[in-house]
This record gives sequence, C-alpha cells and structure tokens, in this order.
Amino acid sequence: MKKKQLSALIALAFVSIGGGHNAAYAAHDENLNSYTLDDVVVSAERTKDQFGDTITEQSYYRTGGDVKVITREEIEKRHYVDLTEAIKRIPGITFQNPGYRGGEYGYQFYNNGVSINGDTRVIILIDGRRVDNLTSTRVGGNSKTGTKSTGVNLDQLIGMESVDKIEVIKGPGASVYGPDATGGVINIITRKGGEQQKGTLDLSTGAWHKHNYALTLSGSALPDHSLRYFFTTTRSMSGDTKFVDGVVGGTGTLGGSEYKEDALNIRLDKKLSDKQNLKLWYNFKQGKDGYPISVPSLKYWNEADWDRIIFKAAVGDLNSNNVLQDMTNSQGKWVPKRGDTDVPGYRNLFALDGQVYRSFSKFKDNDWELMWTFNKENGMESFLRLYSQNHRYSNRDYFRWRRDGKSAKDLADEYRAAFPSGATNEQLTQWIHEHLAPFPGGDQARVKEWLEATGGTAKEPTSWQEERNRGIQVQYAKSLGKNDIIASITYDRAKNYSKKLEDDGSVVSSHVGRNSILGYVQDKIHVSDKFDITPALRYSYYSSYESNTAGDKVQGKGSSRTVTPALNLQYTFDYSTDLYFGWTRIYRPLRQGDYTSTDGVFNTPLDDERGDAWTLGIRKEFSEHTSAAVHYDWTRMNNAIATLPIWNGTKFTSTAVNAKEDKKSFNITVDHKLNKYVTMSASYSHMLDKWMAKNGWILDPSWGYQNSTDINTQINRLRPQNHYALNISYEKGRLYTGLLANWYTGASTNAFTSSRFLILDWNLNYELQKDMTVYLVVNNLTNKAYETSYSSYLGLGGAAMPGRSWMIGARYNF
Repeated sequence: MKKKQLSALIALAFVSIGGGHNAAYAAHDENLNSYTLDDVVVSAERTKDQFGDTITEQSYYRTGGDVKVITREEIEKRHYVDLTEAIKRIPGITFQNPGYRGGEYGYQFYNNGVSINGDTRVIILIDGRRVDNLTSTRVGGNSKTGTKSTGVNLDQLIGMESVDKIEVIKGPGASVYGPDATGGVINIITRKGGEQQKGTLDLSTGAWHKHNYALTLSGSALPDHSLRYFFTTTRSMSGDTKFVDGVVGGTGTLGGSEYKEDALNIRLDKKLSDKQNLKLWYNFKQGKDGYPISVPSLKYWNEADWDRIIFKAAVGDLNSNNVLQDMTNSQGKWVPKRGDTDVPGYRNLFALDGQVYRSFSKFKDNDWELMWTFNKENGMESFLRLYSQNHRYSNRDYFRWRRDGKSAKDLADEYRAAFPSGATNEQLTQWIHEHLAPFPGGDQARVKEWLEATGGTAKEPTSWQEERNRGIQVQYAKSLGKNDIIASITYDRAKNYSKKLEDDGSVVSSHVGRNSILGYVQDKIHVSDKFDITPALRYSYYSSYESNTAGDKVQGKGSSRTVTPALNLQYTFDYSTDLYFGWTRIYRPLRQGDYTSTDGVFNTPLDDERGDAWTLGIRKEFSEHTSAAVHYDWTRMNNAIATLPIWNGTKFTSTAVNAKEDKKSFNITVDHKLNKYVTMSASYSHMLDKWMAKNGWILDPSWGYQNSTDINTQINRLRPQNHYALNISYEKGRLYTGLLANWYTGASTNAFTSSRFLILDWNLNYELQKDMTVYLVVNNLTNKAYETSYSSYLGLGGAAMPGRSWMIGARYNF
C-alpha cells in the first residue's frame, strides 16, 4: 500500500504542474544553479572540482569523503524552517526527537539528537568552528549510557535565514575537526552581504496557529564596496501540535507543545586587501518552548483509565477488592510503581505537566566571533579568530498529583483508614476525585479549580545552566609546489555554571571548567591532476575538570593528551569516475561523570574511547544527466563505552565498561535529470552495529532489547536499519515544486509502533512577479504515525512525531 501511495503522489507532482527550464545538470547536491563563494558568484558549471566535490568555503580541508551540500537556493525553494528539516533529507542522517521543540537540560531522551550512519559522535560547526562545550551536560554528565554526542541541539543554534550553506561530511573525510568526529561533521556556513543592496521579507502562517516572520537586509557600504553587511531577524511560533497515535490510530493534541523562538544575526565583512579581510559576526537566539514530556496514549485517554493510572502512580496498587497493597520497599519507604511497564498508560499523567500546568523550557544564545584573515593562497586561508559563546538553559516542570502537598504515604494512610476492607468502585472513584488530579480531557471546570487550588501554571525558573566558551584559533596555510600545507592551533576555555535564585534575591553559583588545546597539521599533496593524498596529525590536550565546589569528586581529574593520525586520498580515473579512501584514529575523552563510574562487575574507572574509522567510496557520472555514488563506512572501536550485561560469577549484571564495537554502514545514491524540468535523487542507507565484550568477559548470550537509554548499543533496535529516500523536484518558468519521501524499514516493533513508515513532505512555489513568490509547504503529507526515538519508561509511541501540517506564505525581495 505504501508503494502505491508513493507512486501516486509522485505522479500527482508531475501531472498537476506544467513544463519549464532548469539550468542545473545532474549533481550530488540539489539546486547548484549558482551560489556565492567568498565574493564570487559561482555558476553551475563551476560548482565542482576535478573530483566531483562541491566547492565551499571549507572544502579545502576535505580530501574525498561522502559530502552533501545544501545551498541557500535549496533552503529558499524548500522553505526549511530549521536545520533538522533541511538535513533529514540526506542519506544516512537520522534524528532522535521527542516529538516537540525544546527539551529538558540533562536528559538525552528529551532533547533533539542527530546521528550520521548510526553514530551520534557528530561534530557541529559554524563557519568551520566547533560549537560544542566540553563541560556541557545537556544530554547527561557521562558516556556510559545515552548519546555519545557533543550535546548540541541543531535547532537552537541559529536562525535559518542566517544560513548560506550546510555541509554534511560523513566519516573521517575532514579530519581537521577532531579525532572524536567518528560519525561525521555538520558545518553551517553563514550568509554575508553582497555588493548590491538587497532585502527580503518572508511571512507565513499555517496549521496549529503557526506563524513565521523573517526580515533580511544586506549590501555594502563605503565607495569601494569594501564593507559588506548582512542582518536578519526572525520569529517562529506555534500553538499546540497534533500527532497521530501509532498504536490505536486517530489524531490527538499534544497539550503544552507551543513555542515561540526569536533570532537575530549580524555579520560585517571588511575587505582590507585582495588577501586580507576582517569579519565580525554576532548571533542571538532565544526561545520559550512548551515541555509536554510525552504524547498521551489515546488507548488510555479516558476518565476511567486516568483514575486507575493516577491512583496506582500517586498512591499504590489495589487488589481485586480495592484493598490497598503494601508498597514499602527494602529501605522502608513507601514507593508506588511508575513507568509504562508497571502502569500501562503511565505517560498520560504528563498531560498535567504540559497541558494543564504549561511547563516549559527556555534557552538563550549570545555568540560572537572576530576573525582576521591575513592571507589567502590557492583557496586556503591564514587567519586569527577570537570567539565567545554564551548559552543559557532553564526549564520549569511543574505539576501536582495530590492536594495540600501530601505524600503518597499520607494518602495511603488516609485511604487505608477510610477503607480497611476495600472500597466499592463508586467509593473509589469518589475518593480519587476528592484527593487526586482530575482527567485533563474531562470536566474543564474541575481542571480549572484544581489548577487554581494547587498554585496555577508554571512560573519562571529559579535555577538554570550557563555554558560558556572563550577561545582563540590561529591557522597558517601555505602552498609549496605540489603541497598545500595547513597548520592550526585552538585554545578553548569551557565552563558550565549551575545557578540558583535564592528567596532573598541573591544568586548562588557553582561551575565546572575544562580547557583544551587542539593542534592540527595537514599536507594535501597534489600528486597529479588526478590524485590527491592528505596525511594529517592532530594533537589533543584536555585539562583536568576543575570545580569551584569544595569536595567535588572530579576536582583535578581528567587531564589527557594524545596525537592521532589520519590519512585521506582521492583519485579520479577519467574525470567521470572518482574514488576516495579515508582512515582516522579515534580519540574521544571521557566526560565529567565518567571519572567516578566504578559500578557493576569490575568496579574500576572507565578509559577514554579509542578506535579506528575507515571510509571508502566511489562516484560515477554516467552522463551529464545521471550520476551515482556508493559509500561504505566502518568504525571499529577497541575501547568504546557502553553499559552491558556481564557475568559476575553468579548472574549477569549491567556494568559500565570499555567494550569492543563494530559498526558498519552503507549508502548508495543515484541522481538523475529526467528532462529539462525534472530532477531526482534516490538513495538507500543501511547500518548495523555489533558490541562485544573484551577477552575474559562473558556477555549475556540472550542479550536483546534492554538498557533502552543507550542509543549507541541499541542501534539495531532504536533506529530503523534501512532508510530509502526519494527527492524529486520540478521547475518550469515561475513554478517550482518538490517532493521528499523518506521510507524507513527494519524497525524493531519493541521500540516502534510499526516496522516501517513512509513520510512525505511537499512544497510548491509560484513567482507572482519578479520580486514576489508565494508558496505552500505540507509536512507529513499523509498524516502518518511515526517515531524516531523510544523510551521503555514512556512506552510505545511515547515520542510520536507531529502529524500533517501546512504553511502558506509569501517572500518579497526588495
């Protein structure tokens, strides 16, 4: 049925529109008609080098590799509103998303995460500069469970109107960015002003009270046009979103998922000479996002099930006669059961947090960069860069299950005193309505009364995290005959502040800090016009984690240094067939919490993650209309961190260890220009991960679906193994339309509501006049139920993604 669905929609995209002209020839990247590179507008026939790689401001770092570039033209034609929307079309890219914007600091599952070919060790850059913070605990304070990512939420970084290009590099093709980029690199290249004065105004509105506003101004100053400026300000907002329940079907509302986000970006570029220029860049972004935690389960979204769920979670278990059972644990505490396994439908209680109390999360970014380029040679830059990042995160998760601040034990005692021999169903219902929170989807007068009696909606946070980076980078590049040599060194001071507002108005603050020095040298050797070899060495130094909190266990821990090599090569056979190979030694330092991880069988501290990554690929242009690319990626870790079930002599015990990991992925992409109006790109991605115990350990032979928070060890279950994508566009005269189909298969039904799902996104542009374009964007065209992440605590479908939504808008150039 899904194949018929896809075929019908592709046919619709063709027959509903007329014919035209598209100047772009078949390429690995869409919409390469023209784009700006430095001060030069690059035409379609000059977008590639002799190896078939798209040229960008950062491409001199690369030698081969599977690289995709999303241009400004594509961003505007497809109307991507955030980075996730843009990047998800690329083969091998997957996102772990809770189904709403925002997220809670410190918890991996409640944040947006990205992986490349099944690896969350992905580096995020802006204009070639890393934007992660070594002391960040946004997705957790250790590596033993959860993501191995650098803790950056793409959608909170920068507004889309500020983005000129997005460069996605899979594997170790650009080793300059660090020995921990085993999955790859996402490099966001910012917009700069041109010689002509230009402006744009983009306004759109749509489903769920969504509204987007964007204004850009760019141009040049001074008589010689040597000072360029770019300015943009945007606002994006939405009410509560809809979702489709993958268990029972039907569409529900995700209460508390509203958001409002603002962005401001300023970039000034002063040309000092042909080889020198000065860049000043400032970025501000802030948002207040709802915090619904989870979508409700429609199967249990009714008054009777609500009463059952909240009594069991807030008071305790009842037997068949409604007699309260003993919930005392081994420590003598009264502990009711929690989570979907013990309390089916448990996640419905989170509707109190989001829908009733309107819990929320907030973030605010203030970043700047000053960069002096003092020489340019053969496409390379020598520069001095100073930068500062200030990121603030806070949230207010407020709710009340019980009246008057009573504990579960208090209510248990009251219930037992009132009904020592059990209660009738009518008596139980009456007792619940008098003592526990009402069903959010029921009598709204009761809900309002409960809300007012328990303190009203969530107030401003009284505690927050602040991540700060200050750094300097120096790079020197020189061409010597056939050798293009680049050397750089970066010094970064990272701090993470925990702050709390006291009752007297004072702020109590503590922080953890870590400094790093990253050195790099590469020699791109042009052996011939057809053959490049690039050996490289990286030096990484990480200081001890230092805390200003007395008695902190990590005080003075964590100092490490290492040198890691890398080798990349690229060869073109006949200027239509290109082969590349890359190898890099992996080194990923421990995070703060890992230095005290001595739990489980071995009771010893963890070691830094180490291993090797290889990538191999071939690209072939069969004609000016058809090309294909095959990419194979293999990561072999001998010291990866994971929590695994290991035999302790008596039983299998979950233990945080340095284990062996063998991860493989495969991508194939075919680009074809059907005629002068229609272009398409079809791709397939497959990934497989295997974890093994080291010599002398015994790993549970029946180990299957467990430890669900460890995304990396569960790649074969927490991500669909196969990803098929079809990206098709049609352009004629004033009309442009595009359809993106993502089909995922091989998903475990232990974690997903379906083993496969097809997601369609469609857009239509029409140029009313020279400077005015109107457009329509529809996401999740068929209103499909799907998820990209799973937590056993929330149950199947707990992270359902948004259902069908639409936006209609206009873009005016002036």
